[in-house]
Amino acid sequence: MKDIDRLLDPNTTGFHRAWFPVALARDVTAEQPLGIDLLGTRVVAYRDPSGSAVVQTAWCPHLGADLSRGEIIEGQIRCPYHHWRFDQSGACAHIPTGDKIPPGARVFTFPSAEAWGLVWAFNGDAPLFHVPTIPGVTEQDLTIEVRKRGTRPLPPWVGTSNGIDFQHLRALHGLSASTPKTVSVSDYAIEYRIETDRYLQHGRITGTNVFAQHLRREGLDTYMLFAGAPIGRLSSRGFCVVGVQKVADKAADRHLAAARLDGVCGFVERLLAEDDPVLNTMRFRVGALVRSDRHLARYFKYVATFPSGEVPA
Repeated sequence: MKDIDRLLDPNTTGFHRAWFPVALARDVTAEQPLGIDLLGTRVVAYRDPSGSAVVQTAWCPHLGADLSRGEIIEGQIRCPYHHWRFDQSGACAHIPTGDKIPPGARVFTFPSAEAWGLVWAFNGDAPLFHVPTIPGVTEQDLTIEVRKRGTRPLPPWVGTSNGIDFQHLRALHGLSASTPKTVSVSDYAIEYRIETDRYLQHGRITGTNVFAQHLRREGLDTYMLFAGAPIGRLSSRGFCVVGVQKVADKAADRHLAAARLDGVCGFVERLLAEDDPVLNTMRFRVGALVRSDRHLARYFKYVATFPSGEVPA
């Protein structure tokens, strides 16, 4: 697929117009800016006086210093070099010398959101779709565990393909996974549902970098979200969210929920440990596909035609 080859070309510019996880929400504070390599550039994340997360490009428009090396002063990010300050909109709000603020003295503020224990940023001036969700549940319904997954030498959409690669579930993970007869493809998501008397898998890919599912096995409902963000063209950082339904607010029930969550986390860690040696060493390409790859092929077509664009300056 030539369009997929283009996405794998290190000289290609731009990234998908999607919601990308920036950091664990607990790591983003109002006291200290957090610097993250993302989308082939660097961003800075912090909280404004209201507690809302702010994500901005990290390079100061004065001389290019890294704003994440600076400080938060009165809810504004202050450059470490000359102490220019930038507000939540990205506009320069203060220059200590008293000089007139130049019109171009601003950084880009990404559309941002906080969900599933993560801070997210959208690559674009305005979001094309809502922040990813887990099928059939809200965040308030669950007790969740949120973890970093580390980095991979692949764009995030390659790892996301696991969510619709039913062959690999059986071959690599030894799971008795069925293949859905059809998948639903919209502009910004792919979804499917497999249900029997004893098994449920309701999966959804949002954008090109997030796979979430509601899984019922042996009578236990579990919820998972796997999200990746491009560090550069051919590298990504991953996060995972695992959840179980909340139970009544009693000590014994809380203990039961914690035990269930530990069990699900163990299951997910096993899957990731089996995926990592393959994904971290593969030379990915779309090669000779077979009929069993029909949903995977549809996913690659979806990825190749997904809206892309430069990171806003």
